[in-house]
Amino acid sequence: MRSFVHSLLVTALMLWSTLAELRYTATLKQDGEVVDASHIELVPIPPSSHGKHGFYSPAIRRESNTYNDVSYSDNWCGVAHRSTPTDPVTNVFGYFTAPDLTLRPGIPAPQFAAAWIGVDGAMCNWTMLQAGVTTVVNSNGGQSTSAWWEWYPEASYTISGLTVKPGDWMSVNITIQDERTARVVITNAQRGYAYTLALTSGPKLCRLDTEWILEDFYEKNEQVAFGNFKDVWFQDVAAKTAGGKTINVEGAAMVHLKNRTGTVVCRAEKYDAHNFVIWSPVNS
Repeated sequence: MRSFVHSLLVTALMLWSTLAELRYTATLKQDGEVVDASHIELVPIPPSSHGKHGFYSPAIRRESNTYNDVSYSDNWCGVAHRSTPTDPVTNVFGYFTAPDLTLRPGIPAPQFAAAWIGVDGAMCNWTMLQAGVTTVVNSNGGQSTSAWWEWYPEASYTISGLTVKPGDWMSVNITIQDERTARVVITNAQRGYAYTLALTSGPKLCRLDTEWILEDFYEKNEQVAFGNFKDVWFQDVAAKTAGGKTINVEGAAMVHLKNRTGTVVCRAEKYDAHNFVIWSPVNS
């Protein structure tokens, strides 16, 4: 049995971080068996790439035609649920489809969309633990998709060598042992692999928020071009708290994305307590 073990001193390899040392080990399973993961490379990327940006409306409002609160963001689209300091989040899980993109007319390529699951980042805006995939579509219509993880503001990595294709069913399972220790499992159900990260000495989590998100993220403080996307499904979404409470879509905020002209380009629509779809009313 072989596993691939990573260990690094963050301040040496990630010059933009001045925080304490984050350590991690990683193991790859294929069809349930631990395999050699020496072909997997963690490629550092700036940890601000997938951070939350401001909501258009600070106050969550209620739409008359739904049972869920609705808020607006300039880069997030999906579902966000809030717990309390006295009952912190211990686990968040869900399946989702990797974004399948086409070019949005009139906008220069490349264009992007990122789908991910995470903890914190809404109310607790100084730290966040998340994992997901990003798809990019180039000027010729060709796509590529890659998996990544981030413990903001300290570490963010693309996982080079994990095969992901647009439309693949992915899952992310984040388990939090304490405020600085967690396990992240990224699974591609269609390709039979599971990549597990054991993380220690991370930035202190608030453990207040859980999110299931499609994002038009920022890169080097500039928002990337948002591609047209086929409907992105999130299924079997759930989270747990220390007090045994189950969190899901019920009672969550449905986050819609407005662009800078005020147009809603991405909406989250509840299907039931554990499933929702993200779709775009504007495809051109």
